[in-house]
Amino acid sequence: MMTGHTRSTLPWPRVVRVITVLALLVATGCVDRRFIIESNVPNAQVYIDNQPVGAAPAHASFDYYGHYNITIIHPGYETLTERVHVTSPWYGYPPFDFVTEVLWPFHIRDTRRYYFKLNEITKTRVDDLINNADALRQRGYNLPIPAEPAAPKLPSGPIVQPQPNPILPPVVPPVGQQPGSVIPPAGPQPGSVVPPVGLQPGPVVPPVGPGPTSTLPSVAPPGTSGRP
Repeated sequence: MMTGHTRSTLPWPRVVRVITVLALLVATGCVDRRFIIESNVPNAQVYIDNQPVGAAPAHASFDYYGHYNITIIHPGYETLTERVHVTSPWYGYPPFDFVTEVLWPFHIRDTRRYYFKLNEITKTRVDDLINNADALRQRGYNLPIPAEPAAPKLPSGPIVQPQPNPILPPVVPPVGQQPGSVIPPAGPQPGSVVPPVGLQPGPVVPPVGPGPTSTLPSVAPPGTSGRP
């Protein structure tokens, strides 16, 4: 009885296909997007979205399609800033962008070239400045005299003067009274008994004459002792 084991191997055509697919995935191409900025002034400084990219002609890569602000600066020339729109090609739209970026095995180069013209700064002459100042001064002399402003119109009808508020004298408390104490009003208070004139308030005075139960003593005539 013979024993042994068999080695499972892939057929060579399948191995070749797997290696080919892996090589294609590893060696896939990409899209190289690049700016070339040129100007009529050599060595002018180029800025893209406020980022320096070098002197003209400047080469710079970009990652997306859309709007970019390009600025060109050089001494003696006016600074130039322009907004450019980088349009997308047909392979930049989905789903083609996935094919060209991932699956396409070849290299794609997309170069955008722009040219900008700078203008020299115009230098103002001193004679021109003096002439302009004299002309402006002469125009000021020839201006008409401004008319006097019209008098303001008074309102129709009698003018009512505001009445001043009366000033009351300060209240002075009597001598010996503390400020803030209550001063009783003059005259009798409601509900009090007023004594007659000439009679001081005090104890009750009995009436004149005998009372109903009292007796009067007898008076003896003159010359008698008054005894019986």
